[in-house]
Amino acid sequence: MQITVFTTTYNRAYILPNLYHSLLRQQTNDFEWLVIDDGSTDETAQLVAGWVADGPFPIRYFKTENGGKPRAINKAVELANTPYLFIIDSDDYLTDDVIPFFLSELQDFVRKPELVGLGIMRGNNPHQPLGSPRFGDQDFIDAPHLERNKYGLNFDCNELYKIEILRQFPFRVWEGELFSPEEIVLYEMDLHGYKVRWYNKVGVISEYLEDGLTVNAFSLLKKNPMGYAMSFNHQLKYKKTFKERFTSAYLMICYTLLGKNIFYLAESNDKLMTVLAFPVGVLVSVRRWWQFRKA
Repeated sequence: MQITVFTTTYNRAYILPNLYHSLLRQQTNDFEWLVIDDGSTDETAQLVAGWVADGPFPIRYFKTENGGKPRAINKAVELANTPYLFIIDSDDYLTDDVIPFFLSELQDFVRKPELVGLGIMRGNNPHQPLGSPRFGDQDFIDAPHLERNKYGLNFDCNELYKIEILRQFPFRVWEGELFSPEEIVLYEMDLHGYKVRWYNKVGVISEYLEDGLTVNAFSLLKKNPMGYAMSFNHQLKYKKTFKERFTSAYLMICYTLLGKNIFYLAESNDKLMTVLAFPVGVLVSVRRWWQFRKA
């Protein structure tokens, strides 16, 4: 096997069958499905157990305490039995040809050390991406995540990654927090010179649910201040203008204070800007604390 399809799930027994059935429709069984159950209290375990017994491809199921997606991704990178990891959310499903498509592209992918991943678009259907990509007459574009806007790819996509490279960039996690923006890791790989090959192809059909991460952004900020403090701190590595860097610095200060980890400020990627922005960061943290208290 070459590919591990990885899904982390939490109380999604009601919709996870959509993903399983899309895996059944793939024109190959040359992959494994790794499911990490992030502390579900519904019937997920029993559901997946039936699939493990009857499925035509290997399924491995691990149940953990509720630790959030970053911890689950770290665990998946550790547990995967193949060279490549394809991350797919539990509320999404695949078009029928995604795995065969990836397999057909691996030979060239392996020969290019600067490529860390193969990316496909999400869509409402196989012919309609969620955004307005600009590929011109090209079938694919090699670019880092930080240049996605340039090609109209500033919407959710999915990538297959080389696991040997992912292992060099684990997610940092914080006690009591379950989330941090994936961009921290993705952009760090960019800064090390890696690129993704983005294909002009819809391969994942998305359904944004009321219990999903995308529609609960304010709640994520409130519950995961240090995850976002890290994200704003990381922006100080690549933001260019004074205004952008000042904004990133005071927001990093704001969420560090809300997370009660003030010593994290010593890890700032721009200490002078952090000193300049500190008074504003304190004021913004008070305002944000009041907003969180009322929410």
